[in-house]
Amino acid sequence: GVSTSTVIRFCAQLGFDSYQAFRDAFRADLSSTGVSRYGVDAKQLLRYSGTDSVGVLWNQTTDNLVRRLVDTHNSVAASDLQRVAKTLRSASRVGVLGFSGMFPAAFYLRYVLSYVLNEVRLFDDRMSTFLEDLPRFDRGDAVVIVSFEPYSADAVSVANYCGDHRIPLVAVTDTPISPVARSAKHVLLVPTTSTGFYQTLVPTLALFEGLIAYLVAEVGAEAVKRVEREFKRRDDLGMYWRAP
Repeated sequence: GVSTSTVIRFCAQLGFDSYQAFRDAFRADLSSTGVSRYGVDAKQLLRYSGTDSVGVLWNQTTDNLVRRLVDTHNSVAASDLQRVAKTLRSASRVGVLGFSGMFPAAFYLRYVLSYVLNEVRLFDDRMSTFLEDLPRFDRGDAVVIVSFEPYSADAVSVANYCGDHRIPLVAVTDTPISPVARSAKHVLLVPTTSTGFYQTLVPTLALFEGLIAYLVAEVGAEAVKRVEREFKRRDDLGMYWRAP
């Protein structure tokens, strides 16, 4: 066992005045993980209910986003994006999924990828269409999963399926031990801490911008032709407003 004096010294090295203070902080940290943290984080926002605190909250929000973008740049190397771009380019089909709150990020990625790649599908959990699309994928295709803690059970199931069937998987997630990262060929770690009660998607969208830029460079002149053709087609269909 570990002696009491050793535990007290350890707590002191971490900056705590006592074991009690360390235990309280540890308990608070446990309560702020998983689904229980949302209520805790939402309650913290009540301290900004006064009108004088509105500016402080906005400053903290934007400052946090700047720091998270820097963290993203530090955690994802350019070579990581290049490798992912090569995997997506070589795939016959690309499936993109982000369930629940991650759906907007997945929708954005699928939308922009469709301008560059031949066949990109959005796996949707609302109508369980991923159960119909996924069995058609094989090792010649690729799947991109966007999932952060608390992880969608369906997203984890898709990741496991990809691993079992050797489908190249790109996991955009928050930690190397994420359940969607276990079977991934590529893991892109993105911070999600926000000043609100839910994860921020700003770093994820920034990551996608960088990935798409590398993908266009990887595909080359054909990507430029596809972009020009697709936007012209949409314009010809009257999808964009024109000033009278």
